[in-house]
Amino acid sequence: MTGSAIAQQAPSNTNIAGPSASATGNVTNQAVQVLQGPYSTNSYGGGVACQGPTMSIAPFALGNTNYSQDPEAFQTYNGNFGVSMGFNFPLDGSLQEICKERAKVEIKRQNAEADKARLDFELVRLLKCGEALKSGISFSPLSPYAKVCEDVIVRYPNPINTTLPIQQGNGKVGK
Repeated sequence: MTGSAIAQQAPSNTNIAGPSASATGNVTNQAVQVLQGPYSTNSYGGGVACQGPTMSIAPFALGNTNYSQDPEAFQTYNGNFGVSMGFNFPLDGSLQEICKERAKVEIKRQNAEADKARLDFELVRLLKCGEALKSGISFSPLSPYAKVCEDVIVRYPNPINTTLPIQQGNGKVGK
């Protein structure tokens, strides 16, 4: 072979690419969900319920442990804790003021009904005790119920003689 033919020959060694890579890792996704919920509601009876601002506090604690099957790998731990806080405010304050005024009216109505019921009770007690005392019936002074009619006074109307004795619920006679 001539010298120029030798120079043209391809080399006899070859390179083969054999890339290799490895990676390991752990990803832990943790999240805290905060659910605000509805506004707080105060009910006053009569269908009156007013909503107001709400503050919610939600403590949380999260933890995680990662195990590995590889005897040379390390076990990992992580943990965190905290507090999530949220505030809710109604945007239309005039509706709250209207509801508060309506609640005041409802409370006054309920108080008036309670006063009426108490008056009805006391009038019935007065009439029944008066009837019993006129009939000569009363509780024994040792009875725990003797006080029921203790403050009831029975007067016997007599236009001719107004100096008759007055019989009180406790059986005492006075003028």
